[in-house]
Amino acid sequence: MAFKPHYEFVELLQKHGVPFCLVGGHAVQMHGHGRDTEDIDVVWLRDDNSQARLLNVLQEAHACWISDERDPATGIEKLVPVTAAYINVEHLMMLWTDYGFVDLFDYIPGHPREDVQTLFDTAVTAAGVRYASLEWLKKMKQAAGRPKDLEDLRNLP
Repeated sequence: MAFKPHYEFVELLQKHGVPFCLVGGHAVQMHGHGRDTEDIDVVWLRDDNSQARLLNVLQEAHACWISDERDPATGIEKLVPVTAAYINVEHLMMLWTDYGFVDLFDYIPGHPREDVQTLFDTAVTAAGVRYASLEWLKKMKQAAGRPKDLEDLRNLP
């Protein structure tokens, strides 16, 4: 199955007015380390308006979460469409969309007690898109500590 490019998901967030900041592999690329990424990692600012706007984005993207329940005929996990109720209670949404995998956080990955606004206040804007600052990106990568994150840390300026 061919997916729409990640940048089109970013455009969808912008079109609907969802306040967001890119983190993860896309932020790593923006800060100068070219590497592939299979998903898009987004931190969004949660409030009543942004939740409604995000729901519109996710419905347009045909977003689904992957259930633990399996289809009896195939044994494959069931895909469940995202609803307002789901957005209301989930702080990390790992979703399957027309754009591939999308991870949406309402907190700073690796730093859940920090105010998300600090990430936005220090973000770098490139081509009209907000990205995590190099300082925040390094903090998130260090906290994650996975081999690919440690490799990113070695290659970031």
